[in-house]
Amino acid sequence: MSFTKSIVRSTLAAGALVALSMPAFAQDAFDSTAATGNQTNNTGNFTGAQSQQGGYASAPMLQGATNGTIGPQGGDATVIQGVNTAGTVRVNNLANLEALLNIIANGMEILGIAWGGPTMIMGFMHMAAGTQDAMKRVLWGAAGVTGGLATPGCINWLVASARDANLFS
Repeated sequence: MSFTKSIVRSTLAAGALVALSMPAFAQDAFDSTAATGNQTNNTGNFTGAQSQQGGYASAPMLQGATNGTIGPQGGDATVIQGVNTAGTVRVNNLANLEALLNIIANGMEILGIAWGGPTMIMGFMHMAAGTQDAMKRVLWGAAGVTGGLATPGCINWLVASARDANLFS
C-alpha cells in the first residue's frame, strides 16, 4: 500500500514541477492587441511570448556582441575565444590558483586525518600492551592529524598574504 502511495506522490510531484516550469507567456501592457484580443493587427512573425511595443518604436535593437572591456587592456589583458563580447576580458588567474590550492589542501587534510588517527589509535593499543615504540606511534599519529588540520589554514594564509602584497597582479 505504501509503495502505491509513493508512486502516486512522486507522479504528482513531477506533474507539479512540470506545471510550475511552464512559461507564462505574459503580454506587455502597451501591446495593442492585449486590450482587444485581436491578433490580426500584428505585422511580422511573433510568438506567444513576444509582444509588439507600440509606443516605443524608436528603441534600439539588441545585438549579439557588444564592444566591452573588463579591466585593463594591452599587455595585461588576456583574450578569450568564444566569449560573447567583442573586446578583451581579463582572467582572474589568482582565483584559479586558489581553487587548485584549496583542493590540494583539503586532500592533505583528509590524508593527514586518515593516516594519523589510526596510527595514534594503534600507538595507544601498543601502549596498553607495553610495547617499546608505542609512544613513537602516538606522536607520529598526533603529528599527522595536526598537520592535516593545519594545512588548509596555512595555505589560505599564504594565498591571502600573496594577494595582499599584490604578487599576482
